[in-house]
Amino acid sequence: MSKKLFLLVGVLFLFVAIGSAFGQTEDEIVARYMKKAQSKQKTKVGFFSANFSYGVLAIDNGYNNFASYADSRISPGNPIGGIWRTNQLGANFGLMMSSRTALKFGFEYWLQMGVDKTGDYVLGIEPLGTQTDFNLISQVQIYGFTGGADYYLLNPPDRNGVFHSLALRVGANGGYYMANWEVWEGLTTYNLVTANFEANNDPLKDNTIGFSVSAGVDYPTPVFDLLLGADISYQYLNFDNVKSYNSVDEELYLSYSDTGTDRVDLDFSGLRGKIELKRFFNW
Repeated sequence: MSKKLFLLVGVLFLFVAIGSAFGQTEDEIVARYMKKAQSKQKTKVGFFSANFSYGVLAIDNGYNNFASYADSRISPGNPIGGIWRTNQLGANFGLMMSSRTALKFGFEYWLQMGVDKTGDYVLGIEPLGTQTDFNLISQVQIYGFTGGADYYLLNPPDRNGVFHSLALRVGANGGYYMANWEVWEGLTTYNLVTANFEANNDPLKDNTIGFSVSAGVDYPTPVFDLLLGADISYQYLNFDNVKSYNSVDEELYLSYSDTGTDRVDLDFSGLRGKIELKRFFNW
């Protein structure tokens, strides 16, 4: 009898042990499944930013060559001067495409450059003779649509878009830019069709592609989870087909020589320094 009882207890114990083992296995399977499902639900990370840039231009650029040429013929003396610095405002929207790579798109607005002076100026440029009693306007406006990518070399954001320390990044950008150069009415321009000089009445315009490379840092601040960014970059941006048209749709351009052979371009290539505020988010 005791042997049968012992055998029965042993069988029951075996069933309980087997049941318990299967129960643990099922829990582990469920846990692994949940972990795998969670890992597939990737968090998307994006950001908005606003920035201000300050640029340095080459002294010997097309606008400055034209300004020197015109100033030598305008009285009272040297009213145009040159353009050596730029100020730009911008905004970007970006997405983290991987743990270290961000793709971004944006808009740039350059603060107006040049002069707008009221006065009785006198300009003597052949062959149109002397132009008198006019207000001096020579203002350049630029804006553009941009796109690019940043790669974080050090301390990229985590999977929730949070920065824990100073981050280092490099980037490359391109953009489509538009320039509008307003000059005073009656300024002498060169007619590309007739190869003669004539008075200009409309702003000169051009569109072009610009490129830049940059290096920068992002530092997390305690204010609204904002990042403070700083960049240094070199931008290539040259409007080499600046022109207007007369009433019969003939192309006109400015020259800084009496022969009309030295066409004025607007080369605004140079170094840029940028300060930026960023806000990362996830969903």
